[in-house]
Amino acid sequence: MIKNTHIFIIVFLFSLTAMSFAFILQYAYGHNPCKLCVYQRIPYYLILVLGIFYFFIKKYFKFIYLSLIVLIFFELAISGYHSLTTFGVIEYTGCEAASLPTDINKLKEELMSNSLITTCSDANLPYFGIPLSVYNFLFSITFLILIIFNAYKKEK
Repeated sequence: MIKNTHIFIIVFLFSLTAMSFAFILQYAYGHNPCKLCVYQRIPYYLILVLGIFYFFIKKYFKFIYLSLIVLIFFELAISGYHSLTTFGVIEYTGCEAASLPTDINKLKEELMSNSLITTCSDANLPYFGIPLSVYNFLFSITFLILIIFNAYKKEK
């Protein structure tokens, strides 16, 4: 049986790693996220805020842990929806990202070729053939199973 505090710290560290990776992709490699990618980051931000609260105010751990479970459910829903749009199962028209080049000639070229708009299927980078939104979905479901399994073990 794993302690709830250890599960929380694992999820916190994963969130920190995921956000660092997302920022490196965005700012170091210039890969702009689509809207759903940005929405997927919101639960991670809130998990990081919960982590900061936990490290300073440990007496509210039960509330923080329940909030963590709710945020993981939201992350699971958002990443699942994002994965379905990536594979074209669901149509989401609001999924686009744009970056403006600094050179006026490049801007003119990209405006003429319509390459500034990135759809979910294009924005969702595959690693080992799997899009990032699917990794988020898999990690979210893994953490939820871990939490449920841990709670079930405590009851026995």
